Amino acid sequence: MKKREIFTLSAFAFSMGIVLGFLISPAKNGFGNNSGNNIKNYYYSKPSKDDES
Repeated sequence: MKKREIFTLSAFAFSMGIVLGFLISPAKNGFGNNSGNNIKNYYYSKPSKDDES
């Protein structure tokens, strides 16, 4: 095999590995920001019986 054929075959195998890796990966719905910085407002929730004391 010539160097050009080896380079073409290795580049094809590498790119197909990337494509198949994205198809098989568990991140099918995109990547999200799950850092835990959530805002939770309890303005409209009823107070519990423990809060009445």
